[in-house]
Amino acid sequence: MTMQWHFEEHGGTGVLSLSGFLGERVVHRFHGAFAWACARSTGALVLDLTTLRGISADGERAIAAAAATLPADRTPLAVCGLTGQPAALLTGGACPARLRLHPDLDAALAATCSNRSA
Repeated sequence: MTMQWHFEEHGGTGVLSLSGFLGERVVHRFHGAFAWACARSTGALVLDLTTLRGISADGERAIAAAAATLPADRTPLAVCGLTGQPAALLTGGACPARLRLHPDLDAALAATCSNRSA
């Protein structure tokens, strides 16, 4: 199975949506999509995993590494849609500092909106 991605803006927040399976064979595609999204969005960035069918440990590490590349003056990466996914690296107590988890896209967008107004 492969991974597909889609990017769009929601009121100044960039949303990168992934579908399919984020595993070792497509990590390079994720990194390319993430870099593309970062280059086109100057505001907050949300990674929407709602339609992702699965994620491997390599995929989790890729997300954590991507979050770590965000500049300090940019809001942390908001990740949503992991409900039901076995993603211990991202959902466990050792969640990367530059990453914020949200249950769904609405919650992630609301959080990024409140961060902009704070």
